[in-house]
Amino acid sequence: MSKVIVVDDVKSYCQGVCERLADMGIEAVGCYDVKKAKWLIERAGKNDVLLVDLMLEDEDGTNGTDILRWMRDRGYHQMFFLMTGYGSMENSIETLELGAKSYIPKEQMDDKFYARIKEIMQEQELRDKRDSRLMYRRRSPQFASLYKSLKSYARTDIRLVVVGESGTGRGHLVEDLLAMQGLHDGDYAHVPCKALEEMEHVEEYFFGHHKGSFPSAVKSTDGMLEMANDSFLFLENVDEMPHSVQKMLTGVLTNGEYVRIGSNRKRHVSFRVVSTSAIDLEVLVRRGKMSQEFFDLICEDVIHVPSLRETATDIVPMATFFMESFDKDRKLSKEAASKLEMYTWPGNVRELVKVITAAIKKYNGDTILPEHLSIAADPATDSAQSLKLHGEEEEKERIIKALVSFGYNREKSADALGISRRNLFKRIKYFGIEVPERGRH
Repeated sequence: MSKVIVVDDVKSYCQGVCERLADMGIEAVGCYDVKKAKWLIERAGKNDVLLVDLMLEDEDGTNGTDILRWMRDRGYHQMFFLMTGYGSMENSIETLELGAKSYIPKEQMDDKFYARIKEIMQEQELRDKRDSRLMYRRRSPQFASLYKSLKSYARTDIRLVVVGESGTGRGHLVEDLLAMQGLHDGDYAHVPCKALEEMEHVEEYFFGHHKGSFPSAVKSTDGMLEMANDSFLFLENVDEMPHSVQKMLTGVLTNGEYVRIGSNRKRHVSFRVVSTSAIDLEVLVRRGKMSQEFFDLICEDVIHVPSLRETATDIVPMATFFMESFDKDRKLSKEAASKLEMYTWPGNVRELVKVITAAIKKYNGDTILPEHLSIAADPATDSAQSLKLHGEEEEKERIIKALVSFGYNREKSADALGISRRNLFKRIKYFGIEVPERGRH
């Protein structure tokens, strides 16, 4: 369930806003200083909403706009409203340029405004539900085997790493694994390791703090390890985890013990670990980017997610699925389907969705044609390397398929394959592919 985080150094006002939100059925949490605000933001859900006072009287001079700038610099994109009783047009323009939803004078924060906040949160949740339905169950032999393995892992406590290129859907597979346990977002600890490098209070993020450990610590607070207790610790992009954090977590993963900030009492936790990575972690160990001890603790087994170019039979069914999810009346022409199949998809499924979405938005016709697909030239253009990735037999097969699909038109076939017409001619000659007279152009 998403919530509103209210940041205002006037305690009575902050509490009043939280109470009004609660009266409207909206979960709200308030804080009165920048340090606690950043701590809450680091743990915020993606659909949480920020209401932040512009004129915070923080000891280091940080104001509401500074908090927004800090968020955006670190990749936090939660919806942000800046509230103030001292508004100016300059503040408003700067805040909106930084990506704030709105700049709201406090006197305008009435029940109508709070109702709009509630609508926004409901819209975000509905969008997430819609997006979650746009997941295609892939049918290629490679993924059928992968899903079978995933079910087996779900019945064990093996510490698993899901390895695959960017855009292959590693995170979705982890979500599938967790769903098999009856777990959904908020039921486990999700750690985006890429953000840890820039995080100011990493130890507190994982361990939490004890009441009174610093001036604004009015109560004890759990960290991510407590959230993972009796559940899962999901380390997203663990290949991006800093050495210092690896070292910090090694003891916990070994002994199942940690101490909150400001406390001297050991706390015991037990959880399963699942991670994702863009590269094999053994490579990181050899390069000195990951300690052998940490690797051994988080990686008892590995699932390799194939790239989209390795599961070519998924390309057209997935494209059709995504297209019909946005507009069920649209169709994919045979030639457009062939162009999709011939491309090597360096951005994998993420790139496929982007290409299909752009085609639907740009063109209003009933049928998507090859020219509607904004596919960039392959990085291997003019060297034919993209075709050679899987051996000569597959290269020959793809060339023949492209030629047949485009009526032996070499220019269109070369475009679909992502190579030059000259290189296509060389490969046709090399493989001895017969081209009808009408196709010799």
